Amino acid sequence: MKFLKFAVAIALLPLLAACAAGPNTDATMKMANKGSAFHKALQAEYVALAVAEAEEWDTEDANYFNNKAIAAANGEDVQPQEIKERTIVGDAQWELEAARQALRAELLGGSKEWAPAESARAQAMFDCWLQEEEDGPKKDADACKAAFNAALDKIPGMRPAMTNATSKATKMPGPFVVYFDFDSFDLSATGEAVVKEAAEAALAAGASKVVVTGHTDKAGSDEYNAGLSRARAAAIGNQLMLNGVARDMVERSSAGESFPDKSTADGVKEPLNRRVVISLTR
Repeated sequence: MKFLKFAVAIALLPLLAACAAGPNTDATMKMANKGSAFHKALQAEYVALAVAEAEEWDTEDANYFNNKAIAAANGEDVQPQEIKERTIVGDAQWELEAARQALRAELLGGSKEWAPAESARAQAMFDCWLQEEEDGPKKDADACKAAFNAALDKIPGMRPAMTNATSKATKMPGPFVVYFDFDSFDLSATGEAVVKEAAEAALAAGASKVVVTGHTDKAGSDEYNAGLSRARAAAIGNQLMLNGVARDMVERSSAGESFPDKSTADGVKEPLNRRVVISLTR
């Protein structure tokens, strides 16, 4: 997909739909949306992707995105595409999986309600990135990736401020630290136990917020580690919710390879730095 064309696709939908091959995107765009503001934004984003693919005579992907737009218009639970549904090779597979985990963490955390346009944009741009990683030139994949990151980065700052009229001066338990294997965001049995302990402590102490901050060591690029730390924070956030912590209590952040627990030279693998810190606040 020519990404610059996508940037103006929404404005040109009627014209492009008339001259391009593929699904009737104009009809899809005009469908009355039965869902939320998020569904409405997602409908427009996926139609724009379908139009751009149809203009390039990529009928298969045009139909795929158009069908997702129709599902969004019908108010269905439209998920970002799974990595396994595309043929992705090399480090891109890992990077995309980390990005998908981070995106789903925001969606599960309620961003559809308080940042509907940004959440829809991030989801559509993730699917765009995944599709271009399989089919398109690198510059198009990079453009979709940049748009995904730009949208995703806006979401945490839009989270509604939390208030707690019964705030107390007593110190909260923690922090709790979960460590990860190299180049991984998978939770070990020990990690799951720590998260369970943190969740129980948060509920028992009446915490109003549980902040999870992802970190990496200094092996790998800054950009890669930023995504990996975000995926680790997402994994912990999801596990906290499975252990009974309300989704609006969980606040995720990522530090990449900044703020290491143990200082090392660039490129050094250090287990103490591959972590997520869980902090409780009133």
